[in-house]
Amino acid sequence: MAVKTTVVIPTYWMRESAVGWMEGDAVYDHPTALDTQGTIGRAIESMKVLNNRDFQLVVIACPTADDIALLVEKKVEKIVHDSASKAGVDAEVFGPSKLAEVHRLLNKAGAGEYTDLLKLKGYSTVRNLCLYTAHLLGSDVAVLIDDDEVFEDPDFMSKAVEFIGKKIDGE
Repeated sequence: MAVKTTVVIPTYWMRESAVGWMEGDAVYDHPTALDTQGTIGRAIESMKVLNNRDFQLVVIACPTADDIALLVEKKVEKIVHDSASKAGVDAEVFGPSKLAEVHRLLNKAGAGEYTDLLKLKGYSTVRNLCLYTAHLLGSDVAVLIDDDEVFEDPDFMSKAVEFIGKKIDGE
């Protein structure tokens, strides 16, 4: 039985290099400066080595500050579009504009108390978004990858889902 799989890659972006971090900005290990290309394109393009590309790719665009949110979303959309077409994968970007829509729908459904769990700032709430986007797409499996990783094993995806839904040693 084939399982519906979503690969989710969060990517963290900061102001241009000359500006750097400012008071109030989110803090991450190594966010990508807006005036660079970062590693997300390379990560996506490396997917062309995969034997199994039967998955939806979602890239979560995480700005370190609200005032650069739309710039980050547009930049990531361009990189993802270009890289996904080279790799032959179906990709979507989930950024501030889509998050605003999700929050609006949650509030409308009377579930507004959950919006604090789904944000683009903070590792834990971004990780929640990674799982939530896969859920929204009706996926059985979410495979989470960092934006600076490169796929080298052509069978990575098959190995990632190999034991999903199966019993191992009777359990």
